[in-house]
Formats: sequence, C-alpha cells, structure tokens
Amino acid sequence: MNPNEDALPPAMKFECQSPQETFELGVQFGKHLAPGDIVLLYGDLGAGKTTLVQGICRGLGLSPELPVRSPTFTLINEHEANHPIYHIDLYRLESMADIENLGLEEYLFGDGITLIEWAEKLEVPRSGDSSDRLSAKNSSNDETEQSSPSASNPFQIKARLEIEISPVSDDIRHINFRPIGLSTRDWPNSALQ
Repeated sequence: MNPNEDALPPAMKFECQSPQETFELGVQFGKHLAPGDIVLLYGDLGAGKTTLVQGICRGLGLSPELPVRSPTFTLINEHEANHPIYHIDLYRLESMADIENLGLEEYLFGDGITLIEWAEKLEVPRSGDSSDRLSAKNSSNDETEQSSPSASNPFQIKARLEIEISPVSDDIRHINFRPIGLSTRDWPNSALQ
C-alpha cells in the first residue's frame, strides 16, 4: 500500500440541490486547481459529471461564450483558459489498450489541468474503495508492486483529485471530493461559497 495514502484527508462532502448548484460547485473547485492537476470523475451515466466539469472550466477562466461539451465521441477536448484544460471522456472505450492508444501521458503529465470522466476505466486504485483492491491484491507482493509498474495503475497516477458523484433524485446529487497527494489548498467548504 502506498504510505502517502495511509493518512488520507477526509473527503469533502457536498449536497447539490440542482444542476445549477452542481455547476457552481464546479466553479468554486476550478478556482483552486493548478497546472499539472489530474481530476478523476466517477459516477453513473447522467450523474452530473459533465455539469460539474462545465463549472470547473468556468472556474479555471474559460470564457462563458465557449461551450463545454462532453467529448464522448471526440474523446478529448482541449480548452484554453488561464491554463490549458484537457477534458477527456473514456465512456466509449472498451479496453485498456484503447485507452493507452490515446497517448494520455502528454495530457496527464503536461502543463495543463486534466479532467477525466469515467475515470474508473483508468484502473487507478480509489482512495475510498472499501474493498481496498490494491491492498488485497498486493498483500503478499508489496515489494514487487513498489518496484515495477502497477497493472492496477498503468498510468502511475499518484497525485489527483477524486470526485464521486451520486444521484439521490432527479436533481439532488451527493458529491465527494478527495485530494490525494496534491499541494495544500484552501478548498471550498460549502457548495455556494
């Protein structure tokens, strides 16, 4: 297990009562992102990932005149704001080979801010995974895991902001944010700060 993840910060939990509140929460979080940040978004189809990303992009300084659409078919949208924004949607990709063929490394470890919808397809061990897949898988093989690229984290993503969106009803969303390995920041503490 990664020693840096032993003492994870608690998740920041929000309840948004409408798509507009989800958007506004995204704006607030976007203001705190920095070049090189990777944001992994998790949630079912229709959970509100793209709405949140639209707000994050506005918080990063993207002009309101520029549309932010889910890149479901184009896979990657690039936006110029205060910093480059790379909006990636992995929904249509079926395998890790398909994902690896995108050349994500230049986005993930470049000078922009990378926002990834359907991040579970990247196979990055999740901080709040109650089954603790990484720990269970490596309980008898910790030394090997630390010295070789991880099959359960092929892109070796360490520092990230994990966002889990769970619909409660048609409009209400529970949204949990957990920064992992990111520099200390004054993250928002309410949806409408």
